[in-house]
This record gives sequence, C-alpha cells and structure tokens, in this order.
Amino acid sequence: MSRTPRLAPRHHLLAGVLAAALVTAGCSAADGGDANPPAYEQSDAVDAAVLPQLAANGEDPEAADDAAWVVDATVDGVEEGTAVTLVARTDDGWDDVDEQETDDDGRVSLTSRESGDLHVVVGDGDDAIGAEVSTDDAPAATFTDDFDEDSVDEEGATWLTRDQGYIGVRTCSRASADAAEVTDGVLRLSVMVDPDREGDECQLPGRRKKFPFRLNGHVGTEFSHSFTYGFAAARIRTQAARGQHAAFWLQSVGGQKVGGPEKGGAEIDVIEYFGDDHPEGGLTSFTYFLDKNGKKQTVGGWLPDAEQYGDDWSEKYHVFSVEWTPDEYVFRIDGQVTQRLEGPTSGQPEFLILSLLSSDYELPRFNGELPETMEVDWARVWETGPR
Repeated sequence: MSRTPRLAPRHHLLAGVLAAALVTAGCSAADGGDANPPAYEQSDAVDAAVLPQLAANGEDPEAADDAAWVVDATVDGVEEGTAVTLVARTDDGWDDVDEQETDDDGRVSLTSRESGDLHVVVGDGDDAIGAEVSTDDAPAATFTDDFDEDSVDEEGATWLTRDQGYIGVRTCSRASADAAEVTDGVLRLSVMVDPDREGDECQLPGRRKKFPFRLNGHVGTEFSHSFTYGFAAARIRTQAARGQHAAFWLQSVGGQKVGGPEKGGAEIDVIEYFGDDHPEGGLTSFTYFLDKNGKKQTVGGWLPDAEQYGDDWSEKYHVFSVEWTPDEYVFRIDGQVTQRLEGPTSGQPEFLILSLLSSDYELPRFNGELPETMEVDWARVWETGPR
C-alpha cells in the first residue's frame, strides 16, 4: 500500500532534519556518506524522471558532459513548501546531493552531478516515501558543440553568420562574422562599431541622438543541424550593459509559415537578457508564430521575480534550456523551471541561434562601452521526437 507523507508544517520537517543532523554530526566527517541507499517506501505518489544535464552555473568554462543531471519530480497530496531530497552515490557513499521545496502543484526540480541510480525522498523515518530513478534513462545527446574547435564561419562550419543587414528593427546594426569568434573554448559574440562606417552615425526616427553603426554577433545552425521535439540548452555568460540583448533561440527551418505553429513552425526564444539593472529583471522567454490568417501571435513574457534564479548573468555562466513537446514548452535556468507555455507548439524542424543583437528600440538605453560581449561555453540538443 502506498503512503503519502503527513502534511506537517514545514518547521516540523526542518526540526526532524536538524535532529538527524545532530545525531550524525559526530561521525559524518570521518565516515562520509551512508553505506546503503536511503530507506523509504516506494510510492505512486512520487513521480520522478531524469532529464538531461541542464544545470551548470559557475565562472569558468566546463564540458557539457560535466553538467548536472536534472530530476523532475511531482509529489501528490503534499503542501506547497514540502521538502524533497535527492540522494546519490558519491565517492564517500550515499549522500544527500540536493534538497528543494515543492511548488503549489507539488512539483520540484533537483540536480545531481553524480551519475547512476538516484533516490527522490519525501519525509523521513517511517513516513518516508520516494522513488528510484537512473541517469541511464535520460535522453541521449544528439548534438553537442563545446567550442573546443572553431566551428563558426569556416568551410563546413556548424554555425554560420546569419544574413541580416541594416533593415527592419535593426536599421543601425547588421550581422557580421567579425563579431563572432571562437577562442579559449568559448564562442564570443559581440556588439561592436562597424569599422566600415566609422565616423558615420545612425539617427532613429524622432530621435535627436545619433548612434554609431554596429556589428552584431548572430550565428545559427540552419544548414547543419535541426531537430523536432526534445531539449535544447546553451551555457551562457551574458553581456552586462543595456542597449543590446543576449539570446538563445530556435527558428523554423526555412522561416515561419502561415497556419499556426504545428503547420507553420515558430520562433522559440529560450532566453533573452536585456542587461544588468533592468527594471523588469532583464530576462524573457517567448514564442512567436503566424496564425491561419498570417497574423503574428506572441506567447510568453518577462520572467517574474528573475532574481530567484540568480542575479549574476554577466558574471557567471548559466544553462538556459527549453523542453519542447507537442503539448508545451518548458523553459529552465540551471534546471529550475521558469515558465511553462502550453501548446499547441511548433511541429516543424527547428535550428539553433545564438546572438547578441542591438535593436533600434534598445539603443537609447545603451549604458556601456563598445564592444559588448556575451560568451557561450557550449550548446547541446537531445532530440526525442514526440512523446
């Protein structure tokens, strides 16, 4: 018979954890982790699955294979704020590697740098319930670029600079291979003064102030890699200044077409960052598509309370990802769900784009010094097909 944990107030749960810590404090340093996995009753109330390696924040580049696994769990019948623990086998034995609290739907995201069997545990003692999962069951990567070699704008390159001139919403900026460079294991995308128009200035309609013409780093995999359904992630350190936005996004091969996302594809903006000290927090996730009448439809927006996911976007690398199924897009930062946009979703092949773009509407808010730069440590795809 399955058992759900008692709906005790969270301070009671914390008291139990503290009591256990006091009992084991004397031997934990010498003995390390436990010799055996945690004891609990397996329960249908705990539904858990291992997702790909979608979490890796830090100041230095690191391999995509070293990122942390994400465990997505849902616990039925518990209060918001219920503690859920992830236990993994480390070099010292079985250890708690993460603990998070459920949201109001009983959902929680946990991370582990350890591979192999993992245990998701709710409650303790005789009331503990849980589920066992394994990283062996996570989707396998189908595309990876660690930028250890120059894969941009070379013959047979994975990434090519996109064709975008001084037009549309960027009349003062254009894409250029000069603003994209692979060096020291990272892709550097920049906004910089266009040397061919140095001394020339761009004036926006209705504005007195003039701006230097700019080059933008703007690359994509349209001619080398696309996929339909699955996960896509990139580990990025953004620019600091406002006046341009770092972005990781997907676009339909051949462009969007009329008829809704299933038939016509969509633009999927996994993340956009509009600079430090932005009044809205600076982070957005969107999707755009053309409906059956050819009208552009927009779903998504600014991430509310963005500081809960971090506040060091221009100082550290973070993994920004999307889980794309026929029914929804799930956006994450280092494995933590930031937004769910329920379907219909794109039913067409999509390719990856990485960019640092200075759109006309941003230029009046520019508060940095050119060049501004974002860095991409790696990009990865796990194609799953419809699930």
